[in-house]
Amino acid sequence: MAVSREKIHLYLASPIIYPPRGGAELRFWRYLPGLLQRDIDITVVTGTPKAKKITDSDRCQDWYRYREGENIPLDPVNGIPVYQVRLPDETGWHRTIIFNQKLLELCRRSGQKPDVIQLLTPLPPRSIPWLIWLKMLGIARVFAYTLPPREPENHFSRITHRWLIRQLYQQLNCLIVSSEVTKDMVADYTSSCRLEVIPNGVDLERFSPANIAERRRLRTSLGMKHDDQLIVTVGAVHPRKGVDLLLKAWGKVSTRHPRAHLFIVGPRHDQLDPALKEFSCILENLVKDSGAAERVHFTGSVENVEEYLKVADVFVFVSKKEGMGNVVLEAMASGLPVILTPFTGLPKAFGVPGRHYLLVQRDADMLAAKISIVLGDAEQRTTLGGNACQLVKETMGLEQILDRYASLYHKLACHP
Repeated sequence: MAVSREKIHLYLASPIIYPPRGGAELRFWRYLPGLLQRDIDITVVTGTPKAKKITDSDRCQDWYRYREGENIPLDPVNGIPVYQVRLPDETGWHRTIIFNQKLLELCRRSGQKPDVIQLLTPLPPRSIPWLIWLKMLGIARVFAYTLPPREPENHFSRITHRWLIRQLYQQLNCLIVSSEVTKDMVADYTSSCRLEVIPNGVDLERFSPANIAERRRLRTSLGMKHDDQLIVTVGAVHPRKGVDLLLKAWGKVSTRHPRAHLFIVGPRHDQLDPALKEFSCILENLVKDSGAAERVHFTGSVENVEEYLKVADVFVFVSKKEGMGNVVLEAMASGLPVILTPFTGLPKAFGVPGRHYLLVQRDADMLAAKISIVLGDAEQRTTLGGNACQLVKETMGLEQILDRYASLYHKLACHP
């Protein structure tokens, strides 16, 4: 852990940071206790979810008795103050204006001004005026670039989009990316701001290989037998995550391995977002047509992701685009053999294909064949999982990453 130094005040700000749903939001929440130990006081500034991300549990909240722009009283979360503002349910200028205006008001209050603001997605170009005002207040502005942005298909729209992104990043002191691959993708946008590569940290106490007794106990708690074969993937059920490809492969795997089960761990965005209704129907048909629907388990959002990784036999990740893919690192740290398909943003930090993970083309037949081979080869599973676990321990432990974030925040606080 870093040596003691003068305390600084950090704002963690995003319209969707609380309640945390996506990988980036969850990851930064896990960073907060360690940052507190590194002489950093923290305040979280957040909003209410967009309509397509609102869950049944959200509807039980009392958000709707507040007008748009009003503060929603919240108790500190794990000792960290949280300022939440009621936002419009739909994406657009109105939502951006209300959130950024509230953030600016908090920064202007006597005794509330932070030294550094860590911004998370979403950060659209329409936030530029507020970033300029924060700059005038002498506050360092950092953005964690967690996912490559979607660019317009039209040539002239793409040129305009890129120009706006450059103007946006010019208002930042630092842009943090999680891999060298992502750094290369955004280097053209960042000529005037610092660009830091900080990998996603993995909690090695939480994500670690289970012994035989622990595996059996956890399998029993999940309703599985000790000789069942468990295939696990983690991530939101969304077209970008490639769940449809995995289910196509599952139809072939399930026939070859009658004791295999497929666990899809993550929120059902396909059931929350009306725009994904057709995609949801496709998934339902794929499950039905697989002939093994009773062995497909959609868990929804869970707090015990590590337990599913501890009991799995193989981890499969078929996303199309990621900033890093932290769940892959967590699976590796858990000692699992990992099967990946190529995706935009695939980092070198995952190691060497064939040694630390297996890489297969985005083809259902090829994916099914690879999964079947790994399920049938215990020695290969042990070797791959062991190599992957050692790599994460040596390079991406949470304590190492927290030291790097804390050091960066302290430096920026001294020279905003």
